[in-house]
Amino acid sequence: MISIALRSLFLALACGAAAAAGGFAQAPGTGADQTVTDTVRVLAGLAPSPGSRLAAVSARPEWQAWQREFDQQWTRATTERFARIAAWQTHELAPATGACGTLMYPFAGPDILNALLFFPDCRRYVMFGLEQPGTLPPVDQLPPERLARLLDETRQALNDLLERNYFITSHMMADTSAAELRGVLPLMAVILVRMQAQIVSVRELEISDAGQLVARQPPAKDRRPVNALEVVFARPNRDTQTVVYFRARAEDAAIGSRPGVLAFLKQDAPYPTFLKSASYLLHGRDFSIVRKILLTQSRLVLEDDSGIPLRFFKAPEWAVTYYGRYDKPVKDFNYGFQEDMARVFADPKAVKPLPFSFGYHWKDGASSVLLAVRPSPAPAQK
Repeated sequence: MISIALRSLFLALACGAAAAAGGFAQAPGTGADQTVTDTVRVLAGLAPSPGSRLAAVSARPEWQAWQREFDQQWTRATTERFARIAAWQTHELAPATGACGTLMYPFAGPDILNALLFFPDCRRYVMFGLEQPGTLPPVDQLPPERLARLLDETRQALNDLLERNYFITSHMMADTSAAELRGVLPLMAVILVRMQAQIVSVRELEISDAGQLVARQPPAKDRRPVNALEVVFARPNRDTQTVVYFRARAEDAAIGSRPGVLAFLKQDAPYPTFLKSASYLLHGRDFSIVRKILLTQSRLVLEDDSGIPLRFFKAPEWAVTYYGRYDKPVKDFNYGFQEDMARVFADPKAVKPLPFSFGYHWKDGASSVLLAVRPSPAPAQK
C-alpha cells in the first residue's frame, strides 16, 4: 500500500502544486516545441518559460485572475478525484492492462484527462467525437477584450469536466464553436500541460479511405475528409506519447459509409478500450457497427454502465469485475436501465468498492464500473 500512497501523492503534487507554481523545465531529449508549449501554458493559466515572448500576456490582469481561478479548480479536482483514481488504477487496473500500445477511447471529445488518469502509460491514445479538431488560438496576438473572452470561453468549456468529470455533448458542441475557442485541440492541450506535459508537435491530418493517417488536404467539393489531429507530447520519466483525435459520426448509417474509419479502428488491435459517459449509444441498434468492432478488437474494456451493455460480455469469452453501486440511469437516459446489472450489484459479495465518482452519477454516489477482460487475450501490443 505504500507504493499506492506514493503514486497518489506524486500525482497530486505534479498535477496540483507544481502546475500552480508555474515552473517550466524542458526535459532533455524530448524535442518539445517551446513556442507551442508556452502558448498552451498561458491558455492553461501557467507561466511560460523564462524569456518567452508570451510573458507579456501573463502580466495582464485578466490572465492573472484566470490563473488564480483555474489553479483553485485544478487543485480541488486533484485532491478530490485524481489522487483516488491514481491509487485505484495502480491496484486494480494496471495489472489487468499490462503493456499498452494504443488506448481506444470512443465518444471522448477532448477528454484526454481521464485517458491519462486511467491508462497513463500508453504509447498512443485514439479518441473520437463530434467536435471539430480545431486550432490553437494566437494568445499573444489578441487584444485585451479578445483575450478575456478566450479565457472565459476556456473556463466555461472545462467547467463540466472539472466538476462532473465528463463533458456534456450539447455544451461541448457549443463551447468548441465559440468566438475565440475553436475545436477540441485547445482543451486537450490545456489538460496535457496541466498534467506536466510539454508539446512536441501538433499536426493536422485526415484518415484516408485505406485507414491511414495522412496530411490534411485542401477542402474540395467532391471530398468528405475525416479530419484528424495528432499531438505528440512528453511527460516526466516517460517516453514521448501521442494522442490522435478525429471527428466522425459513429452511428451505423454514417460510419458504415466510411471504410477508412472502420479500417483505422482495427489497426492497433488488440487494444484496451475505455468508455465513460457515452450516452448509452452502444445500447441500441443504431451503433451496432462500432459496438461489434470494439467487442471483437478489444482485449480489455473499462466502462461505466453507459458503455457496452453487460449482456454482451458473456463468459467464458469475458471475465468481468464489478465496482461501485448500480442505480437506474439519470433521467435523460431512462432507456439505459439493465436488469442483469441490477441483479449482479444487488449481491454485495459480487462487487468491489469504488473510491471515486465516475460517470453520470457523479453527485449521488451511485457510480458503477465494469472491467471486462478476455481471460486468454492475444499478446499485448508492443
